[in-house]
Amino acid sequence: MHVKKMISILNKNNKLEENKNSINITYPRTVNIIFGNYPYIDVINNLIIDIKNNLDPNMKNYTNVKGGMTDWNYFIDKPLFKNFIVYLINKHQISHPSIFEYFLEKNTISNAWGNEIKPGDSLTYHTHPCYHGILYLTKGCDLNLPELNLKITPEPGDYYIFPSELSHGFDTYQEDKNRYSLIFNIEEIENSFKYNNKINKITFRKK
Repeated sequence: MHVKKMISILNKNNKLEENKNSINITYPRTVNIIFGNYPYIDVINNLIIDIKNNLDPNMKNYTNVKGGMTDWNYFIDKPLFKNFIVYLINKHQISHPSIFEYFLEKNTISNAWGNEIKPGDSLTYHTHPCYHGILYLTKGCDLNLPELNLKITPEPGDYYIFPSELSHGFDTYQEDKNRYSLIFNIEEIENSFKYNNKINKITFRKK
């Protein structure tokens, strides 16, 4: 899986160093992005069906996703999602111990939801206050990271884990087919958070 096929450098000053399971970007600030491909097509197809059948019509009014979305925590306890997290731990715990080695002890998935993006929808540019991941279930439009002058072109099964406070989004979706993805937030247990669906704010809670 060659990352330069997935990530386009939009500024000649960008410095991109590709490792086995991640890339380091050193301009305009140093960022490490973990990536890979989840190869279980049957699981991916079942996740798409699950999203289609469990969209929450109220979420569109309260989030950065100007499209279809499940509840924030819909996938938290779903076996297919848990299996994906186990895959991530096994794949990355040696190369990224600060995130994965003690994942079950020190970190928690604080939110996990699905998105359905149709033609005309958009994703408002935003950040997360913690590590967060995206599992792409279908092809779709590029994800733009303007601070890093990068864009990501996803394929089915591609996943990325980003550090906190990294702005990302895209403008009006113009592809012919709907795009489906699963997003999750990773937070240390001491600072785990949840979204308040009604007022779209983040509130912190102790575990």
